[in-house]
Amino acid sequence: MRFRIQIVALSVCVLAILADARQSRAIDFYEIQIYDTDTEPVGHLMLELHSNTTTTATGESAKSQMDVHQIHETLEATYGVLRWVEIGQYFATAKLSNGDYEYAGSRTKIHFGIPQTFEWPVQFGGNIEFDYMRRAAEENPLNLELRPIIGGTYKKFRLVANLALEKPFSGPTTHRGVQFEPSGELVYDLHRWVSPAIEYYADMGAIQPLEKVQDQQHFIVPTLNFHFLPQLELNLGVGIGVTRASNGIFLKSIVGWEF
Repeated sequence: MRFRIQIVALSVCVLAILADARQSRAIDFYEIQIYDTDTEPVGHLMLELHSNTTTTATGESAKSQMDVHQIHETLEATYGVLRWVEIGQYFATAKLSNGDYEYAGSRTKIHFGIPQTFEWPVQFGGNIEFDYMRRAAEENPLNLELRPIIGGTYKKFRLVANLALEKPFSGPTTHRGVQFEPSGELVYDLHRWVSPAIEYYADMGAIQPLEKVQDQQHFIVPTLNFHFLPQLELNLGVGIGVTRASNGIFLKSIVGWEF
């Protein structure tokens, strides 16, 4: 009898571990942005404020990953150092569900385009980012992200894909290896002062083994990009989750000014 109880207890533990392993890390609500292959002009500084908040989440899986009603505010400073290279620094903050407003951590990036491809039908670039967040804000505080970038233009349409690969170096998912977080956008040049777009963001979890689709996060995000002034960047969007793990809605905005 005692042996049977031990077997049952062991089986329950194994099932709990496997169930936990299937849970995907949520998409990055501190920075919901698509990177293109162009970079900031040499000697120019761009300051951006990223504001993101989840308004609704339905179901236990989505509620556990989407931090309902938390507000994430991130200040990004980007500086052009070469014609095809820019460097950037992020300072992330968050207003938590309990009302506390806290510093969440920092990030450093090198973003580049590959100049040999600028005249091709398809352009290539990349982004290398190192995250060092507070453990209170991120379950995996130290991460390295490698983001290949592919972009192409056809008439008034611009299609961009970001194939981000992220490796956590501390936290509960370190042992799971490389995470795959693809994103992209399709932009239409409607008018000189507005460009509507459809953005897409996903967190598919560890590459091996890849999680079931309903345990992954996938968001479709209709957005508007306004160009009222040459120095001004304004991006507004509403994210709609399409899987059980992302069954909710978030709001995003990026306000930037180039110096």
